[in-house]
Amino acid sequence: MTLAISHDSTVCNLPPFPPELWITIFSLATEIPGLLSYDGPNSSDLPRPLLKEHEHKLLKESLITKRNIILVCKTWNALATNFLYQSVLVTRPAILSSLLVALCGRSSGAVHVGWWTRRLDVLIQDDHCEASDYALLAIIIRRFPNLSIVNLSMPMLPDNDSWLRQLPESVVMALAESCGPSLRVFDCSESVLRPCREDLMKLIIAAPNLSVLHCPICSPSARDKSPSARLDVPVMTKLQSLSLMSVFLRDYLPDDRDANHFPALRKLTYDCIPPPFLDHTWKHFVRLSCANVTTVHLDYSLQADRLQKELDLLSECCLSLNDLVVYIRSWTEINPNLTLPPSVSCLGLYSKLRKAPTFHFMQLFAALRTISGSKLRTVRLLHADAVKDLRENSRDLLQGDLADSTRITFRIEDHEGHLLMT
Repeated sequence: MTLAISHDSTVCNLPPFPPELWITIFSLATEIPGLLSYDGPNSSDLPRPLLKEHEHKLLKESLITKRNIILVCKTWNALATNFLYQSVLVTRPAILSSLLVALCGRSSGAVHVGWWTRRLDVLIQDDHCEASDYALLAIIIRRFPNLSIVNLSMPMLPDNDSWLRQLPESVVMALAESCGPSLRVFDCSESVLRPCREDLMKLIIAAPNLSVLHCPICSPSARDKSPSARLDVPVMTKLQSLSLMSVFLRDYLPDDRDANHFPALRKLTYDCIPPPFLDHTWKHFVRLSCANVTTVHLDYSLQADRLQKELDLLSECCLSLNDLVVYIRSWTEINPNLTLPPSVSCLGLYSKLRKAPTFHFMQLFAALRTISGSKLRTVRLLHADAVKDLRENSRDLLQGDLADSTRITFRIEDHEGHLLMT
């Protein structure tokens, strides 16, 4: 197909294609399945930071393609503008002003371009942020009435107390008031700044269709000292995935401790750090709210000998658990003779130690030979570097320890789901 382009104009002499066909082509060229809408719990077992890093790489690549499309000619610019603004990625405070100008000055058909935005990622790591930057961000969010996915990761304000680290109320209220009904995913799990509990509850109340909530830590607030003014956790009938942290569990406990406010919960991610989750309150919460959970991601940072107690708790309370993923500091924290919850069929393991010595793998495989799980079918090593290291430097270990099918009756897979020994 040849396009005739004049030398003195950016207007293309397009073939006689209906605009609808061009729009379909642009959509196919820039689409990133699963990243602009929420269709169910994410199937990836990677730790959240790695998963989000991969997502943002795809978003940047798609954005480059979109920019190239709208620069071809005026006609393509008019047809593809809405694709350009489907996802907005902010990585530096300096771009906030120009983004606001663009949002206020451009339109696509009868609506402003912010109407098309479904996903917002604000990932400001190293730059210095002022209060004025967050005020700009709040104004920008109000230009997005149909946001579905919001990921926030932002640095501290200059005058923030090092303990408080509170996300400005104006940002949270902008989300609640402008796009609450459309919001499906809210994730600030990697942010230094996070909402205070009262602001988070207001957001949740305004977002009845919220399906994913990754805000394991709420910022302390002066309002926390007044229990009578404490907003109750609403019943979240659409929430399927929740992230928690042991020391902040109380932020998610309803006033009626015997009520289940998360009836649709299917995926639980929690950080097991001192003090551990082994108290009565946590056990009661898991029994009440997690009976139908099918996937648990456990970030484990305690002593290796306590891991079995966590597994026993899941065995007792999560009778529908099928997929269990454990993030550990090193492979040596998987002790011999572990007993998995009887319903678990897939176990994912991820070591945070990037370069593990050979004896770590030897201990891991020794533990796997003695692991007990009546329905266990698959163990997957999720660390790509570890898999590469094993295959390149420990072939004898793989062929010796894993080749005997009489001792290991389940598949051991790499991070992509292929047999580890291949």
